[in-house]
Amino acid sequence: MEISGDSVEVAIQYLDAFVRVHGRATFKIGPALKQFGMTAIEKGCRRVIVEMQGCVGMDSTFMGVLAGLATQMKKCDGEVILRNISDKNAFLIKMLGINHLVKIDSNDAATSSMPTKSMPLQVGGDKKQMTQTMITAHESLIEAAPDNMVKFKDVLVYLKEDLARTVAQQNVAANPGR
Repeated sequence: MEISGDSVEVAIQYLDAFVRVHGRATFKIGPALKQFGMTAIEKGCRRVIVEMQGCVGMDSTFMGVLAGLATQMKKCDGEVILRNISDKNAFLIKMLGINHLVKIDSNDAATSSMPTKSMPLQVGGDKKQMTQTMITAHESLIEAAPDNMVKFKDVLVYLKEDLARTVAQQNVAANPGR
């Protein structure tokens, strides 16, 4: 499968869930990645292996989704493994204090390879879902490292206000005569 641009492939094989990032890992894939992770947990997966070799950068939402997923995996004795991560991305993981939640792996023999049958993860979603995922992701970053509150408190205020506006607009559109 040839992949171009910013995209993500996923697969589940046995008790492993696989994610391969191409390009930038951003908020756009947050809702779909979160849903894939929850599906993997429901199917009994014990590892989420994220292949990062093709990842050129990450935003805080993507890292927050990883933190939330890692927290959920730990509750069922599972783990999130970041494979072949660049020094720059590893620095970002450490800077946000989530390095204690994920395992950084340089592709050792104990880590399975991405199955040949993978599928692209659909990115995007509606504005409400995207904003809710961004809020949850940033709250996960703060839970993982309370020092992140200083970094993200204004972002959370903005996102929560934006979500309230979106919900209000959807309510007006659903009930135009009121």
